[in-house]
Amino acid sequence: MAAAEPAPDVGEAGVGGPDFSVKSMPEEKSKSEIVVALAGTPNVGKSAIFHQITGADVIISNYPGTTVEMLEGRVRHGNYDVRVIDLPGVYSLGALSEDELVARRAILEQEPDVIVNIVDASNLERSLYLTLQLMELGRPILILLNMYDVALAKGLRPSPEKLSKKLGLPVIATVATRGENVARAFDEAIKVAEKRTRPKKRIPLSRETEKAIAALAEEIKRTLVKIPFGLSPRNLAIKLLEGDEHLVHAVADLPESESVLKKARTLARNIARRYGEPSVYRIARERHGIAAMISREVTEQITAKPRLVQRLDDITSSVKTGIPIMVAVFAVLILMLIYIGGFLEGLLVGSWEAFVSPSLHALFDGLGEVGRVLDIGINQGISGILAVMIPYILVFFLVFALLEDVGYLPRMAFVMDSAMHRIGLHGRAVVPMLGGFGCNVPAIMATRVLTTRRERLIANFLITMVPCSARTAVILGTVGFFLGIQYALVIYGIVLFLIFLVGLLLNRLLRGQVSGMIMEMPPLRRPMIGPLLSKTWMRMKHFVYFATPLLLLGSLIIGALHVFGLLTAIAEPLAPLTTGWLGLPAITIVSLLYGFIRKEGALVLLVTIAGTSDLLQFMTPLQLFVFALVVTIYVPCLATVAALRQELGWRDAAMITVGTFLIALLVGGAFYHLNPLRL
Repeated sequence: MAAAEPAPDVGEAGVGGPDFSVKSMPEEKSKSEIVVALAGTPNVGKSAIFHQITGADVIISNYPGTTVEMLEGRVRHGNYDVRVIDLPGVYSLGALSEDELVARRAILEQEPDVIVNIVDASNLERSLYLTLQLMELGRPILILLNMYDVALAKGLRPSPEKLSKKLGLPVIATVATRGENVARAFDEAIKVAEKRTRPKKRIPLSRETEKAIAALAEEIKRTLVKIPFGLSPRNLAIKLLEGDEHLVHAVADLPESESVLKKARTLARNIARRYGEPSVYRIARERHGIAAMISREVTEQITAKPRLVQRLDDITSSVKTGIPIMVAVFAVLILMLIYIGGFLEGLLVGSWEAFVSPSLHALFDGLGEVGRVLDIGINQGISGILAVMIPYILVFFLVFALLEDVGYLPRMAFVMDSAMHRIGLHGRAVVPMLGGFGCNVPAIMATRVLTTRRERLIANFLITMVPCSARTAVILGTVGFFLGIQYALVIYGIVLFLIFLVGLLLNRLLRGQVSGMIMEMPPLRRPMIGPLLSKTWMRMKHFVYFATPLLLLGSLIIGALHVFGLLTAIAEPLAPLTTGWLGLPAITIVSLLYGFIRKEGALVLLVTIAGTSDLLQFMTPLQLFVFALVVTIYVPCLATVAALRQELGWRDAAMITVGTFLIALLVGGAFYHLNPLRL
């Protein structure tokens, strides 16, 4: 935003209360609770506002019965304990995608006291479509006109006062990236929740559509004793005319509902005959028209100011300059992982071995065989976690969150669209594949944005080969740390080449054509340090809480097998594969197998088996390289297999799992016997 023109404090909610500090909610419960739901389209600054309000006191959970994540935070405001829900970013409430269904279910079923609808001031028309749908649900609403600085830079000045008058709702202009008016907006949201004021102004559709809505609403009032989810007859009538399956089923479960559903079908057919398109499309078209009209009437055209960010946008979105920039970004990411992650590894492991490990060793030493198991499982297990899991994964999550927040990831997808067509995909698949560098599981779930099963199958196969943060920890904890950065880069190069090769093969083998791509390009923006660190902390905390117990359990099992002499019984039958083909110590098969449960566990248990964090005392440089290469290629973990099964079914999940294992064994063995790097 230009410094001379801050976000205006105007609108129907123009008189804000005093500033306040948002603090994490204390453990004791207050007498009253208010539920605030944040709703908006993707890339509108909703998450930034959420983090401004809630700070770091956040819970990540899946909505019941779905795989869609929702953020929830609690804060104290006056006499209220406030629960803030960050709904999935959606363009509509049509329930055509799981995100849309979850957003609407949360609004209907959890009945928030107020919906804070964040709209994009720089693209008001697109955002207002969702606003109109939210108004139809009849819940208390506060509008936040966010990204006001971006709008001004584009030569647009939407008026909060005019928008408030048009919608009959309170409107506050905000700039979430700088925290402007966010505290005041939250204060106003509490006031709206206290009043429980539902939207009074009705935005009418066309005359013929309104006639159908009125007729169906009258039938609903006459017939139904109870309306689902507290909707008004008009709200329900619109949804039934749209053929909304969720609400159709809800009404069908009510007594005396057949006449309502029959009339809805008849009226929907009448609309379709009159306008030559299904009623759901007609109603959507009318909403879009209203959104466009309101946007024009409340927005003033001003002189746009040239910005550095616009030039950066042009450079990063051009194929000629965008691809070299993308390569440079990945190079910087890898260098940061190697050097910063390596520094943190040395610091953490050195501190553990200097101050904690000797005391634990002395404690366990007097407990006999049980003590030896505990020493291996806990003492060496924690040392492995500090060496592998925390330093490298923390750095990756931080850098990836930075790329997300500045809006760079969609630009990667755009510039890679042509290249992705060669492997049977389009640019939209780049974002899930980039997400695979963090964790393959959400990346696999994100392939739902792809339109055909063929594309999803190819994308899911390739994502399982993308080096996730756990694999990166293995690469850098072995090859990068002991052999040098150049050898770590070689592994990345081999894996990326294999991904491209497998993609070409799958594109040839699987019939079908690549669909086109239409995607939104959010503006580049300056990241906020607070939300950036909060997002990184949440992801890291979730990862550590989930992975640490499994890794310690695996270390304890390895410790017990080692102390009681059972490791050899497991390793010897598979020695022809482990030693004969891969050239690894026979005992490393235990680590390789455990890597199927948790990938970073392969290295943690290797450290446990070796009895030292200096792996060059246990393996040769060539063996370390082959170990890291094999671990990097095959399917990362059981959670990934479960995600594949959910998205594709057992047959394809098994095919991908077996396929990656075979590729890993083939490439690993060939590399050992050929030794092209002369290690």
